[in-house]
Amino acid sequence: MRTPTPAARTSVPGRGPSWQRRIRRHRRLTAALILGAVAWSMTTALRPPAAESTTVLVARHDLVPGSVLLAGDIAVEPRPAESVPRDSLRLENAAIGHVVSFPVRAGEALSARHVLSSALLEAFGPDTVATPMRLSDDAALALVQAGDVVDVIAARTSDTTDDSSSMVVASHVRVLVIASPPTASGGSGMLGSGGSTGGMSPVLVIATTPAQALDLARAAVGSRLSLILRTH
Repeated sequence: MRTPTPAARTSVPGRGPSWQRRIRRHRRLTAALILGAVAWSMTTALRPPAAESTTVLVARHDLVPGSVLLAGDIAVEPRPAESVPRDSLRLENAAIGHVVSFPVRAGEALSARHVLSSALLEAFGPDTVATPMRLSDDAALALVQAGDVVDVIAARTSDTTDDSSSMVVASHVRVLVIASPPTASGGSGMLGSGGSTGGMSPVLVIATTPAQALDLARAAVGSRLSLILRTH
């Protein structure tokens, strides 16, 4: 009678040798790792890419038209590139010292249309200039703001008679900014700043053609200038 070998004595019916079981465990572990890698790669592929950011100038506080931008008025902050206007200002020297032409909310990114500059004029067309003027009645300035479209009326009064004649010298022009002269306290010249302006009238800056600017300069001599606010 043959004596069974040790391997034969320890074998269990229905189970293979230990090296076969180890191979099966390794196969299951390898399959799990592969499935995990596939799931991770699919998650990465479906995840939206990180949004690109860019640095822009933003207002530290509300800015009103007519104020001169100082270093303390602006800050440099990163913003998602897709959320900022294409004409956003990114360099401080593009804003500091310039006059605010449109209202800006605190935290809002500054763009070329917010400051009085050549970039702002380019938005109105190549044949556009910034024309300063003073109205005969400063109270009329309370009725307009930057961005409004107006007609400028010149009324000439005869020195010898009571007759007067009026004419439109600039039609459908847009108000760029309304700025008062620098205050006696050294302020920026912002309307409503409370400082003394030495009796000088606020300046209205409008976008005109060179021909309209010439007509306005002629009308300013001996005529009273006033505005008509248009709705379009």
